[in-house]
Amino acid sequence: MAGYLEAASTSDAVYVRVVGLGNFNNAGPMREYAEKAFNDGVRCVIVDLAECTGLDSTFMGTLMGFIGYDTDKSPNPLPVTVTVVNATPPTMRAMNSLGLPKILHVRPDPVDFPTCRLERLREGWQDRRRRTLLIRDAHVALMKADRENEARFGPFVAALVKETRDMLDCGD
Repeated sequence: MAGYLEAASTSDAVYVRVVGLGNFNNAGPMREYAEKAFNDGVRCVIVDLAECTGLDSTFMGTLMGFIGYDTDKSPNPLPVTVTVVNATPPTMRAMNSLGLPKILHVRPDPVDFPTCRLERLREGWQDRRRRTLLIRDAHVALMKADRENEARFGPFVAALVKETRDMLDCGD
């Protein structure tokens, strides 16, 4: 069961609608889209999960990584906030399992997503190195967000760091 993302950016926020699975395959395009908006001074991400069937750790870690976005590169030095709306029971279970509601703002009541022109983001990856770095960054963000995630993802992140070094040595 595949998933895709639709997104829009205004001067106030990045809006993302997850349709199907929010996973490692669409987290990269979401990060690229959001970072472009962050560099233009946007500091709010709103993620609608009403049509989402599930979330993987890379997708959730990418959301957590937005909070730590390097604001030194932007004209607006304020921190980025992430709000999740319309979470379903399966997506809430996934987020709770990794401690996201401790840091992200999750609105418990149903929210009408704003009327804006959403564009479907591309899916997939351009290269193996960028995919590995995204997955590593996402899991590092999860470990920083909740100490319990260190035991869960520490060995995985160490393996990704080694894989990244090996790729750089090989020139991939």
